[in-house]
Amino acid sequence: MLILLLQRIIGLGIGAFGLFVFVLLALTGEIGFQIGRARGLAAAQIEKESSGVPTVTTGMLGLVAFTLAVTIGIAEDRFEARRHATLDEANTIGTAWLRTGLAGPSGKPIAGLIEDYARGRLAYLVATSPEAAAAALARTNTLQNAIWQRTLPMLGGIPPPLASALVSSLNDMFDASLVQHYSMESGAPNETMLMLLAGAMLAAGALGYQMGLGGRRQLVLTLLLIGMLSGAMAMIIDFNRPRGGFIHIDTQPLEWTIGGFASSSAR
Repeated sequence: MLILLLQRIIGLGIGAFGLFVFVLLALTGEIGFQIGRARGLAAAQIEKESSGVPTVTTGMLGLVAFTLAVTIGIAEDRFEARRHATLDEANTIGTAWLRTGLAGPSGKPIAGLIEDYARGRLAYLVATSPEAAAAALARTNTLQNAIWQRTLPMLGGIPPPLASALVSSLNDMFDASLVQHYSMESGAPNETMLMLLAGAMLAAGALGYQMGLGGRRQLVLTLLLIGMLSGAMAMIIDFNRPRGGFIHIDTQPLEWTIGGFASSSAR
């Protein structure tokens, strides 16, 4: 239930999620402050009452920082996987396109299909919605079948070593698309984000409680801390959403490969 609610808020956008986290942490901190202030006013020996609170609060903030670092690391690893998958796919497409020349004139129709396939893969990467991505993926799957059906009949007319090299490059190209598909769809688990958010709420409440015991707010510093936590969590969500937000993978390797098709054809 909580994960579904978190997903709905994330679906509203990165800014909306960041604002939600900021307000939630600020509200939690204020609740902690009010509880701490009421406890401080009621306590007969306030110094004994509050002696261990700073240590506990520091430990909680340290644990939140550690969890935040781990989650950012997971999200960044997924982002790097997308970047490497894009480069690998561009290389495999370029290699397959070049090896169609091993079949002589009969390889030109396959080369044309591979060019269309490369454009379809680029459309998949730059799609800004799941619907557009699904349409691009369906198109490239159809082109994979077409490329394979065109390749099989002509393999008998070329030497076996050349046929093996061509088939291997096509297999690598198809496999690279699956790797890229997986990398685009994977990210930091929502359960990790939920745990991080819960930990940040508890830490913000503990910090507010500590200030409440002292009877004095540190408003500017508290808001800065909450803003940093909110921004870091919004960045994790941004890493997790390759089709939205502000952080995108660089598609230049695939664009360079497509540009190379035009350059080679013009010679």
